[in-house]
Amino acid sequence: MLLSDFHTIVKHPDMLDKDTLPVLQEVVERYPAFQAGWMLLLKNLRVINSNDFRNYLQIGAFRVADRRKLYRFLMEKTENQGSQTREGADILTREYLSPGTYHLSTPSERGESLSDLARSIRKKQQGEESSAVKPEKADRGETASGDFVTETLAKIYTRQGLYKDAIQAYEKLSLKYPEKNSYFATQIEEIKKLTN
Repeated sequence: MLLSDFHTIVKHPDMLDKDTLPVLQEVVERYPAFQAGWMLLLKNLRVINSNDFRNYLQIGAFRVADRRKLYRFLMEKTENQGSQTREGADILTREYLSPGTYHLSTPSERGESLSDLARSIRKKQQGEESSAVKPEKADRGETASGDFVTETLAKIYTRQGLYKDAIQAYEKLSLKYPEKNSYFATQIEEIKKLTN
């Protein structure tokens, strides 16, 4: 019964009244992630001027992915829905099946297209990377800044046979995390055993 009632409400959103409210409440209880159900419930609460509208709106706004679409749907005039019954259902369907759209200014308005901007940022980043890594460090696989050290990086160095780098990484980690000092010391000793 619930499915047929819901389909009727979707086809005839001008029928939203106190009688349709329990059906929509049951729909969102059973299917809390069903966005169209939340939109119709909120519209129903707004149409009947329910005192619960604000409470449901706080929950429903969280459940609906695009709040702009929810706002437009809630602010649609209910007088026009009587003559445009099928069109109202189509609007709801189109709103949910269409991907979000973004309006970007044309290249002539900004003077630079997005692809030009992306290319210039990429070139700038590549230029910084090439100047930041010194040639002798690039051969050994070291990073330009030694500040970024993790336990995973130290393990990777060990697996790749870069024992000196792994020992340096564990030493930095033992300074950074003194509570794990004994663990890092054990790891350093095991790496030294591998080098002998």
